[in-house]
Amino acid sequence: MRIEKHEISILYNSDSDLALPLANELASMLGARLPLLSTKDEPAADLPEATKIMITIGGDGTLLRAARLTAGHNVPLLGVNLGRLGFLTEIEANDAIEQVPQYLAGDDAFWIDERRMISCQTANFNGLHTSMHALNDVVVGRGRIANLSRISVSINNVELTTYQADAVIVATATGSTAYALSAGGPILYPSSGDIVIVPVATHGDLDAPVVVPEGSNIRLAIKSDHDAFMTADGFMDVPMSQGNYIQVSSSPYRTQFLRKGSADSFYETLVYRLRRGAEQSVNLARQLAEEDAKRLGSN
Repeated sequence: MRIEKHEISILYNSDSDLALPLANELASMLGARLPLLSTKDEPAADLPEATKIMITIGGDGTLLRAARLTAGHNVPLLGVNLGRLGFLTEIEANDAIEQVPQYLAGDDAFWIDERRMISCQTANFNGLHTSMHALNDVVVGRGRIANLSRISVSINNVELTTYQADAVIVATATGSTAYALSAGGPILYPSSGDIVIVPVATHGDLDAPVVVPEGSNIRLAIKSDHDAFMTADGFMDVPMSQGNYIQVSSSPYRTQFLRKGSADSFYETLVYRLRRGAEQSVNLARQLAEEDAKRLGSN
């Protein structure tokens, strides 16, 4: 798959001071003719019609926004990592200028990594419906009040349980290494169509994650008498209240990533990135402690 200059779109993380300069440098080097897109504008942005590939400059969050933007268009994503873990990104920022052109040259060494998405529909008493597609997860949980949420979950119209928890996560295989993992969920192989349901800080009889097969219909209903929120991929928020429900199922859309190397390198990458994340967390904690010590010492 050879990509021409007029077929390249670039989406950068507007919250990063490093992202726009790198996006401009890449666009200039590649001769990209389509205007740069930013995560600040992404919710209202349309995918340029000529786009055959989208390069993202940021972290996994930027790629999740790109997945929403390209849903249904069969446009592969190439992620340049400026974030921490970068589970979905392919290239580190320091290597971008050298390596990105190699991915666009049509070399047979590169392949398409296709990931399942989930579809989410919400409904309330006013008849208002919201429909969206997510690559990582849909999370339903408490709103501003620090009480446990009561969330009823059924699968294919069969009741599973009513969780009393901070939240309930419904995640794809891709999302199984995100919030769901930190809540004790299993790691699914990336190409799996299975969906995992993970309660967060639950108080009740079912605290283990539940894995259901692709094609399952999952319904989450709000039983609490206080406000709740539904969040898709961490940035699409919908307020919910008692009696509202969310229907989650497999999406007809797939997210495509441009990759190099063996698909089985996922296992090596997984351990490396988890270890790197832990090391970065420790380093950050040390840095904050040193800054606090300096600040207190100067008072």
